Amino acid sequence: MRSFLYVCSIMAFFLFAGCGSGGGGGGDETTIVVNHIRSASPFDKNPLYPQQWALHYDRSFYNELFFKHDIVGDEDANIHMLPTTQYTGKGVKLGVIDSGLDVSHEDLFGAVAATYNVATKDADVMPTSNDMNHGTEVTGVAAASSNEKGIVGVAPQASVYFVKLPFGQAVSESQIIEAFEKMKEWDVDVVNCSWGSGDMDIGVKDAIVDLTRNGRNGKGVVIVFAAGNEGDRIGNDESSIDEVIAVGSTNIHNERAGYSNYGNTLDLMAPGGEYVGITTTDQMGSAGESSGNYLLYDSRYAFAGTSASAPIVSGVVAQILQANQNLTREEVIQVLETTADKIGDIAYDENGRNNYYGYGKINAANALRSDR
Repeated sequence: MRSFLYVCSIMAFFLFAGCGSGGGGGGDETTIVVNHIRSASPFDKNPLYPQQWALHYDRSFYNELFFKHDIVGDEDANIHMLPTTQYTGKGVKLGVIDSGLDVSHEDLFGAVAATYNVATKDADVMPTSNDMNHGTEVTGVAAASSNEKGIVGVAPQASVYFVKLPFGQAVSESQIIEAFEKMKEWDVDVVNCSWGSGDMDIGVKDAIVDLTRNGRNGKGVVIVFAAGNEGDRIGNDESSIDEVIAVGSTNIHNERAGYSNYGNTLDLMAPGGEYVGITTTDQMGSAGESSGNYLLYDSRYAFAGTSASAPIVSGVVAQILQANQNLTREEVIQVLETTADKIGDIAYDENGRNNYYGYGKINAANALRSDR
């Protein structure tokens, strides 16, 4: 038994240090939620879209960063997500394995297609405490609707398939394997895992590799893992598996975040926050970390870490698979790696990678414009 799985997010009180400023239901094994047709409004109709610096550049927000927090950000710190609703992950099944999910959230309405709780063997994945927000935060980054209420996810029309693991409790190897088996049963296209064990069991590795090789009718499921936040070399962790995408974090300065793990199994980078958090969904009302429905970039408990970076990559994978559903896992990864931005001051080798940035920071526009 494992005493816990670590989640790859950090608390907000780290963000502004040194910056000159403060700080379901039970019963059935699974439930297929009535999947309302999600239309996608123009992204700039969402009131918190200007704060989503990880996706796009907004001059007014950067001015706010400077005058409110004395932060001068890099205009290219974002992933250059296309500003149109052409690619929204429509028709793509996006799996998330995490802690509880607030399926009632206004920005996830109609997004959740199926849920499963490995501990209770039913469909109830709702959070059971105010601090059980991780799964809601992660899912919002990947797939929040563009419905003019709050934020927009990277893939706002993807269908979410969510499995709840009992974070903070004893988690068995069989429970983790069951989570991936459920994803295989649901025939998902991409799976986001913003967590890791740091001590991977061989049975877990085999289940993950099987899904990457044999899922999607042999084309392979794309599995995205957060690389971790210890500022250390990636060890015997799920993110070290060759077949998955290991994602590190960059900051508002378009540089590697100091906490982001590194090593020869690191694949890609995406914004994860440092000094500035990632605005995302919180539990509705007073149930979560904030008094509202969202965690803002400068909230005391702002969302940051490789946990925030991974769902950005998962969302872009959903966009790519919407554009071409016939791509294999290897082809999707190749698109991401060959179109990434070579940021940072560390030299890339002849294959276009290094151990601190992988193949570079993901660039959604370049990926979608590439010759697939």
